[in-house]
Amino acid sequence: MTRIIELHNGTQAQVADYKEQDILEYQGNPLIEALPPIYTQEEVIDRLSIYPPYNKEERYLNDHQRVHLISRLLHYFQAIPIHLRIESALSRLIRTGYTYRNPINANYAQTFVDNWNNIKNKSFDHSIIQTGQTLSILGVSGVGKTRTLQRILQTIPQVISHVSYKGQALNHYQVTYLKIETPFDGSVKTIIYDFMYQVDLLLGSNYFNRYVNSHLSTSQLMPIMAQIAKSINLGMLFLDELQHLKGIKSSSSAQILNFFTALINTINIPLVMVGTPKAKDVLQSQFRQARRSTNMGNIMWERFEKDAIWDLFVQGMWKYQWTKVEVPFTEEISSILYNESQGIADIAIKLTMMVQLRAITSGGEKITTALIKQVAQEELKMVQPMLNTLKSKDYSKLAKYDDLMLPDMEDLIEQERINLDQKQVMESLKEGVKRKGEQERLIDDAVIRLGMLGFNKDVAIKAVEKVVSENNQIGDVSQVVKDTFLLLNNNEIGTDRVISNDLRVIIKNGKEQQVTAYQALLDAGIINQDYPERDVL
Repeated sequence: MTRIIELHNGTQAQVADYKEQDILEYQGNPLIEALPPIYTQEEVIDRLSIYPPYNKEERYLNDHQRVHLISRLLHYFQAIPIHLRIESALSRLIRTGYTYRNPINANYAQTFVDNWNNIKNKSFDHSIIQTGQTLSILGVSGVGKTRTLQRILQTIPQVISHVSYKGQALNHYQVTYLKIETPFDGSVKTIIYDFMYQVDLLLGSNYFNRYVNSHLSTSQLMPIMAQIAKSINLGMLFLDELQHLKGIKSSSSAQILNFFTALINTINIPLVMVGTPKAKDVLQSQFRQARRSTNMGNIMWERFEKDAIWDLFVQGMWKYQWTKVEVPFTEEISSILYNESQGIADIAIKLTMMVQLRAITSGGEKITTALIKQVAQEELKMVQPMLNTLKSKDYSKLAKYDDLMLPDMEDLIEQERINLDQKQVMESLKEGVKRKGEQERLIDDAVIRLGMLGFNKDVAIKAVEKVVSENNQIGDVSQVVKDTFLLLNNNEIGTDRVISNDLRVIIKNGKEQQVTAYQALLDAGIINQDYPERDVL
């Protein structure tokens, strides 16, 4: 069973669980034996794929709820062949990098001593065996580079705690991977500070505060960074947004890449560089020497082709429909989504979400090819230049579009929710006006009838309003009159509100005073005597 410990800064570290290795080069190295096993393709597919929960009955929930459910599509992840290729490459890279960094080997401690001399001499030692390698992953925005790396890295514990290995004390932390971004200013010092900050964030150390105001030069900081990387047993370093180097001076980009070449060669840490096609020219022009010395691998991540893999991806996504009318997956649907997204996974998913949002908020409740085209034209305006370039197959122009911003689904969902709210608010207001009018007519009718029974109008109005407010389900005027009559007779609204011209009360009081009913009504002013009484002659 996997054991977890929590560091003082809240980071959860997995206690090392050593596994016997079948490959000779990996045997007897706790840094490698503590890693997850080398997964089969089937295991990789199962670990990477994400199929969010879905129930067809959810299609009959109200509009507000279904708008929220559509966000589940953002979590959908279908493993495809390129994901398996990248996972395999990373699995090999991290193990190769650790091959000559074994903490139970006598040479391991010596490397710290050697690097301390580098710090004093402000230089790197290139005499050690070089096993670190680089891997570059390039692809246009939206193909899934970042998401895929996240899914793969989630299969590896980022921090591993080593206590003892085969009876030998081993007090080490192992950081399997760390990610930093290429700086816009092309500064090596910025990279070093970012590296220190990310280490502090993960382990609760204090490297950044210690060195950020130290006024040390870049050449002095470089071996310090190498020493930190050694001390945390760093497995892989990810350099993201590599295309930022395209916009800076060639001398600065060369300095950064040369720095990483020296870092790789010195401490054997594999470097994974991720970027858009803009970074290709930088790698080709500035990284030739590094490529020869580190045996760099390249993965050019192309968009989907319109083939069986695309159909697998779309069909898996298509079952997540929250419109009231369910539309089956067809070749026509597959083709129209491909044409409008040009095989870019992120655009295809977000377009499907936007179409469902539009179908729900408009009341159409059905996905059609016409709706897909309409939404694509209206909501994908920012990426239309890139999509049109892909459609025209003029790839020479593609690089200038690869940094376009893709649709922000959270903003779009919020806007559609607001539109839906406004629509439902108007419907509620109209319904409220109708309901209020019916209630006023009900009260007026009830008061008239109670007046015919002899109740004072003001008292009757207050009593009827009380009855109606306490039971909103009453819709029959006869029931309102009955309940109000009982209320008044039980004197529940106060004796000062009981009517003074109730015929029954007047006649009852007359009997008690031995007065005829006629005389009692006459005395009360209920009836008038048109002709005065006189004696008969």
